[in-house]
Order: sequence, then structure tokens, then C-alpha cells
Amino acid sequence: MSTTAPAVRRTQAERSDAMRRRLLAATVESLAEDGYAGSTLSSIVRRAGVSRGAQVHHYPNKQALILDAADDLLRSSYRTLGAVLLSVADEDNRLEMLVKATWEQLFATPLYRAYSELLVASQRDPVLAEALRGMLLRVSKVFEPAVEHYFMQAPGMPAPGTRENLKAVFLQFSCLLAGLASQAHLFNDPAYVAAQLKLWTRQAQLVMRARKGVRTPPPRPAEWDRPVLD
Repeated sequence: MSTTAPAVRRTQAERSDAMRRRLLAATVESLAEDGYAGSTLSSIVRRAGVSRGAQVHHYPNKQALILDAADDLLRSSYRTLGAVLLSVADEDNRLEMLVKATWEQLFATPLYRAYSELLVASQRDPVLAEALRGMLLRVSKVFEPAVEHYFMQAPGMPAPGTRENLKAVFLQFSCLLAGLASQAHLFNDPAYVAAQLKLWTRQAQLVMRARKGVRTPPPRPAEWDRPVLD
């Protein structure tokens, strides 16, 4: 007698979600490898290995697909950073580990190349620019409480304006990483990148510290559970 277990049939919702995930993954890969202009609907459909009918069912046009992919990129980035923060047990190393992991797992990857393609395209596409602006605002409402959940102002720093100071420090960090990522293919020098990251970490440690005993994820605002595109 055969002992092979019968195959479990997926529900329609599960099949639909799997199809959507394939399309989103293919979109991100296409943006990273072929650029925004080269990421046509037909090329994305071929890359995803799905039918044109399946694509139309989920996304009627390229813009809808691109915007959902951008949303997925931002959410994925937030989850990656959260996992990194929770994985660092030693608070004294949390900032250094966050800086290193953020570069290695986000900005030095095809994910950021895909996102940078969207940023460049949005300069000439007002609809895309408005959508990305709204997404970033919603992500910031999630990220800013997370910063305060894990970090605090360093001892001896003036208490007023703590929230603004921490926000400014991390804004500078994101700008530094974006600049390094956009030019990494030109100087092609990992040691230079590592030196810049170490320098920023030393500067940031003058004004901020990791909170002690934080072992839980930050509270998630209601904005995260709503669709990025209303």
C-alpha cells in the first residue's frame, strides 16, 4: 500500500496570493536588473512565469503593479530592520549592528537598486511621486516610534527635543546610506563604505544610546494595517 500523503489543495485565496507574490517578486527583480523603463508588463509577466490574464486580474496596468511593488519593498525593509534589532541581545552593540545590517541587508542589495529606480522615475512621474510620498509618510509613522522604542538620548544631552534629535540622526543615516548606495558601483571599495559607516556610528553614539532590556517589538500603529494606497 502507498504511504504517500494526499496532496493538500490550496484555496483560491492562497493561489491568488501566491500569484500576486510572484508578480511582485518579478517586478522588483526587473527594476533592479532592467531599470524602470525596461520593466514592461510583458517582460515582468514572462519573468514571473504567469499568464497575461493572471496579471490583468491582479493589476490592470503597469502603474498599479509598480505601486504595489513599492509598497511591498517599504514594508519588507521595515520588517528586516525590526528583525535585526530584536536579534541583537547586547544593547551596547545594537547601534553598530543596526548600521552594518542596514547596509548589508537593504542598501547593498537588489532591493535598494529597485527602489532607487522608482525614485528616479518619480522625478518625471507626478502620480508615482505622490504615491511614494504617501507611502514614505506612512512608513515614517511606524518607524519613528520604533526608533524611540529601541533608542534614547545619550546621558548628558539636553532632554527637550529628544524625539526630534533622534529623528534627525536617523534621517542623516538614511541619507548617508542612499548616497553610498548610489555611488557604490563607481568607487567599488567596500573598505571605504565600512569606514564611512563606522564614522557615522561613532558620531551617533555621542547623542544616543540603546535602551536597556528591550526584548519586544515596538507597538505597531494602525496605519500599518491599512492599505498604503487608499
